[in-house]
Amino acid sequence: METPTLAVWLDRIGIEHPRGVERGLDRVRIVADRLGVVPPAAKTIVVAGTNGKGSTTAFAEHLLLAAGYRVGTTTSPHLHRFNERIRINGREVDDQTIVDAFESVESHRGGIDLSYFEYATLAALSVMSRTSLDYAVLEVGLGGRLDAVNIVDADVAVVTSIGIDHQEHLGGTRETIGREKAGVMRPNVPVVCGDPSPPASIIGRARDLGAPLLVATRDFGQRDGQLWVRSSDGQRRTFELEPSSVDPVNAATAAMAVSQAGCALSQATVGRCVRTVRNPGRLEIVQHDGRTWTLDVAHNPHAAAFLVDRLRAVFGDRTIRAAVGCLEDKDVAGIVAALRPQVTEFAYADTASPRGRSGLALRAAADDPQAFAGTLEGALAHLLAQCESDEDVLLAMGSFDVVERVRARLGHPGDAPRRLGRGVESQS
Repeated sequence: METPTLAVWLDRIGIEHPRGVERGLDRVRIVADRLGVVPPAAKTIVVAGTNGKGSTTAFAEHLLLAAGYRVGTTTSPHLHRFNERIRINGREVDDQTIVDAFESVESHRGGIDLSYFEYATLAALSVMSRTSLDYAVLEVGLGGRLDAVNIVDADVAVVTSIGIDHQEHLGGTRETIGREKAGVMRPNVPVVCGDPSPPASIIGRARDLGAPLLVATRDFGQRDGQLWVRSSDGQRRTFELEPSSVDPVNAATAAMAVSQAGCALSQATVGRCVRTVRNPGRLEIVQHDGRTWTLDVAHNPHAAAFLVDRLRAVFGDRTIRAAVGCLEDKDVAGIVAALRPQVTEFAYADTASPRGRSGLALRAAADDPQAFAGTLEGALAHLLAQCESDEDVLLAMGSFDVVERVRARLGHPGDAPRRLGRGVESQS
């Protein structure tokens, strides 16, 4: 019988392993023990947080690679290819490697039900455990305490930020959300917090565990194109960030994390990282047909406010027109309100995801009755027609679905879009 392709496997997992499986670690841990995939590397950095997880994960990965280490990375969700979720030494693994990992998970799970994300996480750990790695950098999918990634004990735990999102799973306040994210902490293990004002639930959990808590602006940070970290002897070490679209806040968080994990930072390492790191869909700037486009998956008010700061830093007072497409559980009014100081005009686009909302519904939620609402192509065409100068910037944001489709439309170099299985479990 012909071996199933990756596409067939992803379809099968989407059907047989639904999102409705009750969240928890017991089932995943049993299968992981059978597979023998924990720990996946000599040292592990686990990255949780409301926003900034993907950027921090990518920067940590590339700092470690620039320092000469062997690194495995898992992230979610993906934009174009499932393969994006699993990288070894900065390169996506091929289809057959993932298929082999899926077959291994399937043969060891017995009758245990797994969600799509749990299945994917176990496959990623399986791939890493078959490779001799110095470091694994694992991005949490949702929350932390009950996330499948949390079956791995971190050598450094990272909480990038704490904002309001996924309230149905994590609660509706920063305190309750912080409590969920604090689940990735371990006794006496350093915690790097990119939020300069962490909620009491983060501070208290770190204290109870005896975990050193390193907080942005106090123990590390960025200023005027530089990032800095405080070393174990209390000295501040500063590194230049070469001009780029790299987000300096998440870069500083990543630098502190890898430093705590035993990676000796140098200016040469930071420079190599900045030149090589790529994180599609996070303040990604694309030039196409003489027009500047910015693509960002920001999908809650906290992320939108952060995006505004970065847009202001990069584009100054240039006119920005935004196509917005969000999933059904997102605070569209809050997102638009956060963007208004920097965005001149909005157009609301249908999203293709099963959990997507129509442009008309988004426009109503944003209370923006005069704005365009319709298909994504229609929204982009409308905004392009409204541009009054070649200096106008087009922003596409609000979901992985919208960013994926606009990237494909722009024919961004190196992309070969293949939509394989993301929609089943995407939370963004």
